[in-house]
Amino acid sequence: MTVPGSGTGSTLTAPAGPDTATYRRAMGLMPTGVTVITSGNGERTEALTVSSVTSVSLEPILLLISIGAHGRMRRRIDLHGAFTVNVLASGQESLSARFAAHDRPSGQTAQEVLGTRLGGTGNVLVSGALLSVDCRVAHRYPGGDHVIFLGRVESLYRRDGPAAPLVYHCGGYTTLAGEGAY
Repeated sequence: MTVPGSGTGSTLTAPAGPDTATYRRAMGLMPTGVTVITSGNGERTEALTVSSVTSVSLEPILLLISIGAHGRMRRRIDLHGAFTVNVLASGQESLSARFAAHDRPSGQTAQEVLGTRLGGTGNVLVSGALLSVDCRVAHRYPGGDHVIFLGRVESLYRRDGPAAPLVYHCGGYTTLAGEGAY
């Protein structure tokens, strides 16, 4: 299948069935915000860096996250029934990397790294995040090797003052033009 280019005279040729590595590289072309999802607190704290986050609905207000079906974060959300999406700010790259790792901390150690504030659902709010969106699970759907959670938004916690979001693109962190104007 050939898809017309973006007006530059180029074309993109896609095989009938791309392999996972090709698909991953292709999706890396789409810049995404970086979040750390939290569920629970204290010894029950789990946290995971996630870029699959989407605002879904205004009536009711719903937010979607997609996480691995077999990981400990999926189990924690199923047990707790709630999650918080913490939108990271520019400068929080090390936090993103730490909670993207397979050996990321959990329990009290994770909470000590993330912060001591809790949202209304009892989840850790990440210190310094641009925004924390506290959600109760409204629906859960299988999605291949992932689980898709729709959360009903219960509370918003916004950072005071201007700050730019942490953005991931083509395998690395980047900034937006006009950074600091937000």
